[in-house]
Parts: sequence; C-alpha cells; structure tokens
Amino acid sequence: MRHVLVFAKTPYSKTPYDQWLAGTGIEPVILTTTEFAPGYAHLPLVHAFDDYDTNQLVEKTALRLAREHVVEAVFARAEADVVRAAQLRQLLGLPGQHTASALAFRDKVVMKDHLAGGAVEVPEYRLLDSAYTAVEFVAEHGYPVVIKPVSESGSLGARVIRDEGDLDAYLARPWRGTSQIETFVEGRMYHVDGLVVDGEVVFVHPFQYVNDCLSFRDDDWVGCLPLSPRDASYDRLVKAVGSVLDELPTPPHTAFHAELWITPDDRIVFCEIASRTGGGMISAMVRHAFGIDLDKEWLYAECGLPSTLGEPGYRPAGCLNIPPSTGVLEHLPTGGEPDCVREVSYTGRIGQEFHGGVKSGLYLAGYVVDGDTEDEVAANMQAVAAWYAAEVRWRPADREENAR
Repeated sequence: MRHVLVFAKTPYSKTPYDQWLAGTGIEPVILTTTEFAPGYAHLPLVHAFDDYDTNQLVEKTALRLAREHVVEAVFARAEADVVRAAQLRQLLGLPGQHTASALAFRDKVVMKDHLAGGAVEVPEYRLLDSAYTAVEFVAEHGYPVVIKPVSESGSLGARVIRDEGDLDAYLARPWRGTSQIETFVEGRMYHVDGLVVDGEVVFVHPFQYVNDCLSFRDDDWVGCLPLSPRDASYDRLVKAVGSVLDELPTPPHTAFHAELWITPDDRIVFCEIASRTGGGMISAMVRHAFGIDLDKEWLYAECGLPSTLGEPGYRPAGCLNIPPSTGVLEHLPTGGEPDCVREVSYTGRIGQEFHGGVKSGLYLAGYVVDGDTEDEVAANMQAVAAWYAAEVRWRPADREENAR
C-alpha cells in the first residue's frame, strides 16, 4: 500500500480523502483538528490535535508518520498548513512545493517583493516593524492606508486606517504578529481561482465579490459568483493572474486563489494570492458551476495520479458565506430553503455562543445558489440571505455565559 500524508484542516464532508483515493492503491495518513477528527474516525491512520494551527506536535508527528509509512507525497489545502507541508517535503526530499515557494505565496511582503515592478501593479507597501515605520509611511503616502498581518487569510486582522485617530487606535492595540502597511486601493475586488498541473494552468476563472471581504466586520454576508466570459474584465483578470504566477516561484502542482482590484480609472492592482483553494464555499461553488472538484484534482496531481478533469461545463452559480451574529444561537433553518439552493453547510450548533464575524472565509451558514444567468444568481443570493435572516434566531448571552 502506498501512502500520502494529508494535513486535513477541513471537515470530512468537504474532503473525503479516502473516497477520492478509492481504487488508486494510495491510503491517506490524516493529521487533523480535534474538532474534525470524528468525521475521519472510520479511517485507520488518523491523528488529531488541539490548537492545531500553532501546536508544533503536528509537525513532529507528521515527520514521524511520513518516515514510518514512507509517504510518497504531502498534501495540504489550508492556509495554516502551507508552510509546514512545504518544510516537510523539503526535509524528506519529496516533490511538490518547497519552503521558498510557500513563503512567497504566504508572506505578503515576500510576495510583493517578487511582484514589485512587474507586469501587474502592486500597492506601495512596507514591512511594519515598528510604530515609527507606520508614521513615516503615512507621512510619505497619506491616508488612508491598510495594515494587515503578513500571513493570515480571509482579511483576518486587516484594518483600514483613515485618519490619525484610526492609527492611534491601532497602535494602542496592534496585531499580535508581524504586519505590513500598504496604500489603500479604491476599486472593486475580484478573485481568480484555478489549478496548475505539471506547470500548466489547466483551469482558471475570475469571480466577482458580492458585498466585500470586510462585510463580516458588520456581521453581513459576503458572496461571489463567476464573471461571464463576455465581461470586458474577464480576459484582463486571467492575463494578470497568469503574469503573477509566472513571476512567483509557483510549484508544479497547486490550486490558487488570487485577489485583485479594478480601480475607478480601470487599472488592475494586485492584492494577494494563495497557493490553495479559496475559503468558505468557493470550492463547492466551482464544483456546481463547472463540474470540477479543485481539491480532488489537486490531490491527484500531488500523488502522480492521472487527472479526471474533463472539458469544464458551465452553469451560473454563486456562493454566500453568512457570519454569526453576537449572542447565543437558538435556531438555524434546517430545511425549506429556496429552490435555487444547491448546497448548504452549517458550522455551528444550537446553544453555541458567538461574538460576530471573525474572517471572510469563516461562516455560520454557507450556501451555493444557482440560476439561469449571472444576474439571476445574484438576485437569488440576495433572496437566500433575506430568507436566512428571517429564519435564524438569536438571544443575548446571559452573564454567566459571558463570564465563562
């Protein structure tokens, strides 16, 4: 039996690795979170960890298991696992993304260092190593600016600094890790998702955001839907991401999720790119819209298995991620969705206390919605969000719950 080591920071329902690998002669060795472990419990080689993102026993155990089972490949689809997986491959001499590539797709300063002066415009930026740097950067470029962690995803920790009061508030309680500061870009944000196999882009498509990446800050939903190939921005966005992939140390096999702005004066400006599939319900939306499971195809490429990728079809479909509100969840709608809903995912339980949105890719309720046209999908997304808001129920947390 051959083995692949999988860093599995996703529920089994989203990534049934054993089902994907059935009949291939390859068995997955799973490292996952304590939360997701029950879903993988039927598999023989599963190891679960508390504090998964920061627990370094994950790496220690991964190294032991990789040697014990003589794994042929390492697979990781979550942002938290990109660098640890790359380091393990490099240590063991396994094919795939190694450390320098992982850092270029993970660290926003390293990323922009690769891209600055290239084919795609990049905002002015600087590593935020002290408050002095922030003051000097604002003096040079003016307000507004954006401060964000160099290695987080889903807009976690990102702050738009519009004036001196905003800057003082940030400096009084700065992000706990390393951050960067960059000029604010006015414009509409798009994301471009795709798959690279054997060094070639075998699938790519741009998507437009409905609301924006920071909607979760107001406990509002964020959604996205495919851009029509007839849209004037379609080819420009695809070309821009191709240039970015050419200028970065892109691994031979990877999914990618890029974000770019189109400004009011019609410039394309780079935001960031990750060597993974998009968060939230993006992979599910791609599967419904194009008939492609990006995670499965990426796994097959890493394992050296022949692709099952056919000629992509297309049916307009979008997704929306709805964050939790603040309070205790009393009721989730568990049926009776509008007819346009094709897939549903809930991540919370009744009686659980929440404190609002955390990041754009983390949701309490996720939906994939379809329609006959992109405009109809957009309208259906609004209708599903309204239906959910009318059905979900919350109550304030009592003092004992808050104390805990």
